[in-house]
Amino acid sequence: MNEDKEYQASVQRQPLKVSPEQEKLLESALRIKIMHLLAAEPLTSKQVAEKLEKTPGNVHYHISKLFEGGLLELVRTEAAGGIIQKFYRSKATWFRTENFSGFQFRAEDQVDHFTTRLTLSPEELESFRREMMDFISSWESRVTLGTEYGVNIVIGHLRTPEPEVNP
Repeated sequence: MNEDKEYQASVQRQPLKVSPEQEKLLESALRIKIMHLLAAEPLTSKQVAEKLEKTPGNVHYHISKLFEGGLLELVRTEAAGGIIQKFYRSKATWFRTENFSGFQFRAEDQVDHFTTRLTLSPEELESFRREMMDFISSWESRVTLGTEYGVNIVIGHLRTPEPEVNP
């Protein structure tokens, strides 16, 4: 079990660079939840379905797509009562892509918008980034009900304008 915790920590630290095809596979809150569950420990699609309170067929379909897309790895197989159980593990819970430019929400679909400015040292920036990632991961990992929402957070360096020189 300790090995699983070490694996989970390494999966959560490094974003996996994904192709446009893989990015498309991750356009689902359910698939993101699956990726988080399978980072914690190797599970079968039936076990994932039970934890997420979803039907086994639905979860099996999504796990198959994520596996075929190279986002999951098959860790082991076990025979149980004449059935071969496949245990999967996710390769990452954070992803990087060249193409993603954020969600384009219609005005009537926007729920909230937050903007602020912070002054941060490089160490503080890393701490802030890590805390934001932990916070988002905690919500991605929960079993939740209802409507799917997009969350888009951008952290960028603000360039201060050059002061005007008056002659």
